[in-house]
Amino acid sequence: MIQNTGELAKDASAEQNIKAEQTRLIYRSMPFSLLAILINSSILSLVLWQVIDHSTIIGWLVAVYLTTLYRFLTYRNFLSITPTQDNEIDHWSKLAILGATLSGALWGTASLLLFPLEHVAYQALLVFVIAGMSAGAVTSLSSIFAASATFLLLTLLPLIWRFLSLESDVGYAMTIMGILFTVMVIASSRRISQSIQESLKVRYERQRAEETIIYQAHYDELTQLPNRRLFIDRLNQEITRAQRHQHFGAILFLDLDHFKNINDSLGHRVGDILLQEVAQRLRQRIRNEDTVARLGGDEFVILLTEIGDSREIASSWVQNFAAQIQLLFTEPFMVQEHELHLSASVGVTLFPINGAVPEDLLQQADVAMYRAKAEGRDQSRFFLPSMQEAVHQRLEIEKGLRRALVAGELELYYQLQVDITGTCIGAEALLRWNHPERGLIAPNEFISVAEETGLIYKIGDWVLATACRDMAQIGFHRPITLSVNVSPKQFREANFVERVQNIINGCLFNPLQLRFEITENVLIENFEQTVERMQQLKKCGISFSIDDFGTGHSSLAYLKQLPVEMLKIDRSFVRDISTDPNDAIIVETILDMARHMGLKVVAEGVETPEAFAFLKEKGCEYFQGYLFSRPVPLHNLLSKIEPTAA
Repeated sequence: MIQNTGELAKDASAEQNIKAEQTRLIYRSMPFSLLAILINSSILSLVLWQVIDHSTIIGWLVAVYLTTLYRFLTYRNFLSITPTQDNEIDHWSKLAILGATLSGALWGTASLLLFPLEHVAYQALLVFVIAGMSAGAVTSLSSIFAASATFLLLTLLPLIWRFLSLESDVGYAMTIMGILFTVMVIASSRRISQSIQESLKVRYERQRAEETIIYQAHYDELTQLPNRRLFIDRLNQEITRAQRHQHFGAILFLDLDHFKNINDSLGHRVGDILLQEVAQRLRQRIRNEDTVARLGGDEFVILLTEIGDSREIASSWVQNFAAQIQLLFTEPFMVQEHELHLSASVGVTLFPINGAVPEDLLQQADVAMYRAKAEGRDQSRFFLPSMQEAVHQRLEIEKGLRRALVAGELELYYQLQVDITGTCIGAEALLRWNHPERGLIAPNEFISVAEETGLIYKIGDWVLATACRDMAQIGFHRPITLSVNVSPKQFREANFVERVQNIINGCLFNPLQLRFEITENVLIENFEQTVERMQQLKKCGISFSIDDFGTGHSSLAYLKQLPVEMLKIDRSFVRDISTDPNDAIIVETILDMARHMGLKVVAEGVETPEAFAFLKEKGCEYFQGYLFSRPVPLHNLLSKIEPTAA
């Protein structure tokens, strides 16, 4: 597998850190090893003073002291700096190996210069000291195996040679034992060195994993910008500072205009690169003390700190800054040979505001951003107190929906679908909210809030279960098809297929009578996953129709790959079909296309005999609209099942 540049850099960094820690370990143990050298060399020289030439002892001892001093000074210099670069670490590692080499050579010369041939007891002392120094080197030098191996070989090989030169049985035996001892301590040093390396590797891998987890928890993976969690944390700190020092800050909430069109037409890869380019421009524009974060999708937020001591100064400052942010989008973005033109809608709010917490401020900036979008996009809007009503309404809707699910305020109405003779062939389940104060509320007033808050999952389950249960209980003398709308968010939920199966089985409803109506927006997001999910549901017996066909962005290339049986012409084309030539051409085109693809078509919003006549003339076979039936509660549905004259 070919590693990418980032992975190679991380591996190189880990190796550098491990090498640096190995070097630190050998220097960390140096004071004790140097002290042991001074003590052992001094005692050995003192004891051998009686049997070895004095000048030889003095010369050897001075060399040991000088080498020890050199190693100590190297140790002191190492403590005064923190090597970070590869070349610096290699330099100090080589100095440590050099010091070990000099010490090993001196202890090796002790076997040659200080070995009393006629005094066995003194020989034993010398051998004991050299063996002890070798054992100590295993623990103090093994973090860098080259240092320990060099020290051990230079120390022990002369001793082995000395034993061999005795030319006696005892000497030969000592030679063999010396060789075995050398092999053993070097092997032990090797194992310890490997153990240290593995331990350091595990530690750094764990540390890197922890750092990765922390980073991923606080930064956006795509743009490397702070994510919502980190932004909220910094905003919270800045609110406290602003209150303490009595200055103002600001939040800018950016949403890219028509980004979805780029994503849909050029693919998510191009969209991702574009988001990275946007992030880079924003990052380069802000001050060091400011923060730009990505909340998700095409939404970015900027935290500006200390922009004025009064609201007027802060407002003027941030207004100019918002204009500069929008100027960042005047230059096109070049992405994979595509020249992309982009703009942004910006919502602005100032802080501190009495009692406003970070989430409140974000919501205010979000509301202001949506106002900028509603007023034409590519502009900025300040949050005004008058906008707060929109926030309150949204919160009230959310709170009311939660209550409605528990209190049974949601209801289903059914609108018939008929064939060309007026005979009922199906019914569409339509959700209504029977509000205790406002009466019946249509879905267009609350579905968006349900999707934003995640309540759509519970609502969607309730709609499907209630509709299946109603149809199963009625028990028509002939089967009709039940059409149920499925929201994009609900359809993309991971366990959607399993939940649908459980609901159908629990209601004892025949899935062959169930049709899901999905919008074109469902199709274009993660197309492969959509097709797979539709195929799974089709195996259960469920059929599909595309709702509001002609208003989205689907293409024929997508359409022919989908397990779809029916297209539903949007009411916006049907409403003026008898008076608007453009609508008439669109409807006729859809009917011709569906006919060639073997798809059924139902026209919704049929309200006049003229529209019905036109559709029949052009070959439309199925209809839905007020001309045949308004949406009615379940208890009124039975009377409308018989053929309906139009």
